[in-house]
Amino acid sequence: MIAAIQHCHDRSADHNSRIVKNLSWFDYVAQMGESMAAEYVVAKKLGYDYTPGITWDKSKADVGDHIEVKWSANPASNLWIQESDRHDRDIAVLVTGSSPKMHIVGWMPVAIAKKPRYRNASQNNWSVPQINLQPIETLQRSNYAHPAI
Repeated sequence: MIAAIQHCHDRSADHNSRIVKNLSWFDYVAQMGESMAAEYVVAKKLGYDYTPGITWDKSKADVGDHIEVKWSANPASNLWIQESDRHDRDIAVLVTGSSPKMHIVGWMPVAIAKKPRYRNASQNNWSVPQINLQPIETLQRSNYAHPAI
């Protein structure tokens, strides 16, 4: 939570990349804290070191060199991919729930998630139903386990 407060101290919850607007600053900090907790859950599951923090310009992956973690409190949420998500090398992992009870739903390469079949034109992003995600246990055995060098 300290990292979330530090991250949000001079930011507004209404910045242009957010879908949900009009959050109080405290709700915004709580969401950032939950997002960081989701990143920690993925890092721990996959054996990566993790330091909390958010990179708005997408120059750095959330976990490791190539893992983008997407969090939703809604257990039925789709995996939502934004235009700014790096599509050439990253994979996206969906985590649902709230700390301390979070669930890693599954993963998909961002390049595949950005295919036209998942396009959500009304919000200018992509929405992948959970049924289309791979179980997290398959990631380490896949060609996506480590980024291309």
